Parts: sequence; structure tokens; C-alpha cells
Amino acid sequence: MMKTLLILIVLLWAAPVTAAEQGLSLAKSTGASWLQLIDQGHYDKSWQQADAFFKAQLSSDTWQHALGGTRAPLGKVLTRHQKSSQALTSLPGAPDGEYLVLTFSTEFEHKAKAVETLTLSKQSGQWRAIGYFIK
Repeated sequence: MMKTLLILIVLLWAAPVTAAEQGLSLAKSTGASWLQLIDQGHYDKSWQQADAFFKAQLSSDTWQHALGGTRAPLGKVLTRHQKSSQALTSLPGAPDGEYLVLTFSTEFEHKAKAVETLTLSKQSGQWRAIGYFIK
């Protein structure tokens, strides 16, 4: 009886963890796909696939101009490694919700050491980009 109860408790506890891990894995995959659009110079398509909150902050033309001036000169991505991921429920200037902040150590063709920060939101029911910065 005690063994059956212990197995039931373990199964009940493990299921939500697995679902949460799957959700974060999906978010990271979505983020990687979105970054590939930028890497390939598809700036307008990256804007189209971003969250409505992102689109409300800047127009497609402004986004394309900003990336053309900051990202394009860096050249091709040589390496990109995820440094960290942080799940949050609030961000400054944004409504409460589900967020994931990913940071990457990236080596570009014309910049040996850079840190990219990508913030994703699940406000629309799907993980979508709401912020992207390069240092």
C-alpha cells in the first residue's frame, strides 16, 4: 500500500515538471527559429512573427532599419551558445504573464564577443519574441 502511494505521488509530481520542461523547450526552439530569421536577414518576417506587444512598440520599417544598422554589420553568426534562461511572470513596462529571457554568447564574423538577449512572451497563447538586444 505504501509503495503504491509513493509511486502515485512521484507520478503526480513528475507530470507537471515534464509539462513545464516541454513548454520551456518549445519556447527555446521558437526563439532559435526567430533568431535564424534575423541571421538570414529576414527582418520583416521576424517582425511579422513577433508578439503583438513587440509590434505595438515599433513598426516593421523601424525594426528593419534598426537591425540593418546594428545587426547586419556584424556579419554571419559563427557560434551561438545559450548562457542562461530565466522564466519570469513580470517585466518592466509589460503586463504580467509568462516570459522567458534567453541570453546567448555569440561570435559574429565581425565581432568576436557579443551577448544577445532575447525575450519571449506567451501572451498570445504561443511563445513569441518581444525583445532583442545585442551588446
